[in-house]
Amino acid sequence: MGRPSPEFVRRRSECPISEVTLPVGDKVLLAVTHADIHAIMSDDRRFVRDLSKPGSPKMFPNMEVLSDPTLVMNMDGEEHLRLRRIVNPTMTPRRVEGWRTEIRELVDEVIDEIAAKGSPTDLMTEFANKLPVKFILRQFGLPDSDGDRLVRWVGTWVAIAEQDEMAAVQAEFSAWVAETVERSRANPGTALVDVLVNAHDEGDRMSNAELESMIRSMVVAGLESIGNGISRSLFTLLSEHEYWDKLVADRSLLTGSIEELLRVNPPGGGSVGILRMAAEDVKLPSGTLIRKGQWVSTPQIGAAHDPEAFPEPEKLKFDRPKSTPTMMFGAGRHYCPAAHLAKAEIEIALSALMDRFPTLHMTIAPEELPWDHTNFNVGMPCLPAAW
Repeated sequence: MGRPSPEFVRRRSECPISEVTLPVGDKVLLAVTHADIHAIMSDDRRFVRDLSKPGSPKMFPNMEVLSDPTLVMNMDGEEHLRLRRIVNPTMTPRRVEGWRTEIRELVDEVIDEIAAKGSPTDLMTEFANKLPVKFILRQFGLPDSDGDRLVRWVGTWVAIAEQDEMAAVQAEFSAWVAETVERSRANPGTALVDVLVNAHDEGDRMSNAELESMIRSMVVAGLESIGNGISRSLFTLLSEHEYWDKLVADRSLLTGSIEELLRVNPPGGGSVGILRMAAEDVKLPSGTLIRKGQWVSTPQIGAAHDPEAFPEPEKLKFDRPKSTPTMMFGAGRHYCPAAHLAKAEIEIALSALMDRFPTLHMTIAPEELPWDHTNFNVGMPCLPAAW
């Protein structure tokens, strides 16, 4: 399970807001309670995000993507709202529902390949990583041959890579995105990339830089976050197999369980917080006063495992009340516009596996699973399973 460090538990009781040093040496404040983190993440007027300004702290070296001023998550105020008005209609719940059949077809293709090879298998390599690639290629109207390049680019993008390697990947990735946009404009269709290229709000459109940044971030999130979400959800269900068996027996529980699965074991581990700066003095629910200009980190795992918000936080509860926001997809105006799509992909992937392999189980003990600490997320390099 994606349990927080014992240090989070200690800080929650002793010092809910305290100073920490980031890997590059920058000092910021760390919030660890659900109430404080929600107050910070849902208030984009008093807590701003822009990491592109000189002097802004860096979570990791060579992670320029987080400092991109055209990235929607780095925007605040009217500029952020303008982009959200343009992008939100491209991924409404109704539009996502229209993609369900296509997603299920892609999932079945991947499962057919697994079944043909036979048991056992590595669900990370053969399933969780393959499905998002197929969906991105289909929704962006791209050939299968682009898959390996996307995986390599995204892998480097989220890794703590050397400067030269990162610069080369950024150049290749950016050139590919620009070519994809021009191809869509020359031959428009109905794929997601075409919807984004044509998206507008009362005549207002994204600039080329904003559009390309949006596509890059969607490809990265679509591959990295979805793959992580699927694999960690599977790990949670198969580690304590009664959870898996309960969903196999009663599939009606699955739709409402996705955010609970992600809360218990967030993609990437959830310990890397999003940084925000106080635009004015702000008193948080914990009583701590954040001074104007101070930066605060808001790790998802801190909020998600706060027992004040989620009693018995380490337990997966399919009937947990939905009244407390998990913030797995952000909060306030920065709530992820692709949240409906992400949850649908994970739900359909899990449901299809339950249909085809109801006796699915891990072939090693959960504590024996290795973890990858080479990028800013804690990754799962494999998930050995059989049926």
